[in-house]
Amino acid sequence: MTDFMITEDFPKNEVEFDERFSTEQACYDYLFKTKWPQGFICRRCEHTAYWKSSRGLYICCNCEHQHSLTAGTILHSSNKPLRYWFKAMWWFTTRKSGINAVTSKELLGFGSYRTAWIWLHKLRGCTIYSERQKLSGTVEVDEFYLGGQHPGKRGRGAEHKSVVVAAAEKKGRKLGRIRLQISNDCSYNSIGQFMARNIEQKSLVITDGWSGYKPVEKKGYDHQRLVQAEAEDKSSVLPGIHIVCSLLKRFMLGTFHGRCDRKYLQPYLDEYVFRFNRRTTKHVGKRFMRIVEQAMTTAPQTYRMIINPVPSTPQLLLENCG
Repeated sequence: MTDFMITEDFPKNEVEFDERFSTEQACYDYLFKTKWPQGFICRRCEHTAYWKSSRGLYICCNCEHQHSLTAGTILHSSNKPLRYWFKAMWWFTTRKSGINAVTSKELLGFGSYRTAWIWLHKLRGCTIYSERQKLSGTVEVDEFYLGGQHPGKRGRGAEHKSVVVAAAEKKGRKLGRIRLQISNDCSYNSIGQFMARNIEQKSLVITDGWSGYKPVEKKGYDHQRLVQAEAEDKSSVLPGIHIVCSLLKRFMLGTFHGRCDRKYLQPYLDEYVFRFNRRTTKHVGKRFMRIVEQAMTTAPQTYRMIINPVPSTPQLLLENCG
């Protein structure tokens, strides 16, 4: 019996990154290995022999079907060097607090803020793995609000702010993975769909005393309600969610200066989840590798698609949050 070992290939630090991806060919070679880790395979006839055209297309020697490394990906039709994309992906994944469009524009020498903003949104679209596993075990669930300071009532009736539903795995005193999703409201209709999409049934779900969580037990979850007014130690009620909320707000304020336009908020939440869930990764370059892998399987988005995202409704929340 033959043992197969899968080796993960990524630069472990920025010096190694700069040395490795200093040329366009080095970037294309990395994309080739990402797309075909076992060598070229024609997607039409599964033949393994190919020749490369002057336009950089990989053409099957058997059926002559043409393959492009960037067609059908977020890199599709980009007129910028691939080295720029690799550098953007490196900064996007390895900087602890992320990178905003102003900084990206300056570092990459773009003449347009819009170009940098669109690039970052395309990368945010690569942060969610469609087949990721649901949260399990003990999971805290709560909702909170993101938005600027406005006069008016506080709490679940707050106006001019965006409702964000959060779930966080508990690993003893430590936190495991998290999920964040913008929501239309705090009703169980919205929160319940978020839970069904993101939490394994039979998990222990811990919530506060909000009446909207009462149906949780009927949906196949073990349920523990913690009423803050009855707790001796107020900080002991959903401490994991409170940490996530605090760090997210610091991330939004520090990197994006508190701008929380509901229309574009979900991609920022996805970026934060990607970074938080990989916070213990030994080498930052592994996050870069994951984004490159996702970039090769994520469908391209046009400028019009990005500035006019599909609005989040309860039904769309169930079908589209990944």
